[in-house]
Amino acid sequence: MNNLRQPVIGIILDLNTDSSKYSYASFPWYALRACYSQNVEKAGGIPVMLPYNQNIDATLALIDGLIIPGCDEDIHPRFYGCEILSDKVKTKDVRAEYELAITQKALSENIPVFGICNGLQLINILFGGTLIEHIPAHFSSELNHEQPPPKNIPTHPINIEEGTILRSLSPNSMVMVNSTHHQAIENLGKGLVASAYAPDGIIEAVESKDYKFLVGVQWHSEYLNSELDKNLFKRLIEASS
Repeated sequence: MNNLRQPVIGIILDLNTDSSKYSYASFPWYALRACYSQNVEKAGGIPVMLPYNQNIDATLALIDGLIIPGCDEDIHPRFYGCEILSDKVKTKDVRAEYELAITQKALSENIPVFGICNGLQLINILFGGTLIEHIPAHFSSELNHEQPPPKNIPTHPINIEEGTILRSLSPNSMVMVNSTHHQAIENLGKGLVASAYAPDGIIEAVESKDYKFLVGVQWHSEYLNSELDKNLFKRLIEASS
């Protein structure tokens, strides 16, 4: 990119079509939690919202980095060679299809990518990994990975692996995080490194050093609850500069 300007960070939007759930919206609409764009600005970047534009090449020509944010719905198991086994799985294929396509193309061009919650799971799928469809049905854990409101409050620790990108961004190897997911990584994607774990063994972060920047976290780091969260956004901007 041109070093005379701030890096432009594309943030994928969420498409909502359920007017019964959102009675004030009679037509499909895009949405994004404001703190995503605010954090990009604070870190020195310019946020650009990305609707599901099928001209992915043209979109990527406009941005220097990509954020895959969290999502209320799940990625359909067909994207990782499985079928729906739990009635807790609620999918939104139009979003997953766009995210998979633009993220794969971004990585092929070595554009920095940061995945949050759903974004971590999507990165894992892109690298051939699979997901636990519903954690409580998979194994018993004392941790509640779907914490009740308020969703932003840290409720459990993660342990960060030494020698990882994540560890270089955190003053401490143990960090408290929030937890709002019912799915998780089952089989790790080829070429990815698991860089943080919950006490029950759930993978909380993945990364790869084969790219300018590729990190995915299972918690919602957009709430900036720790120095690690702040540094993740800063490192994304640095890598996109």
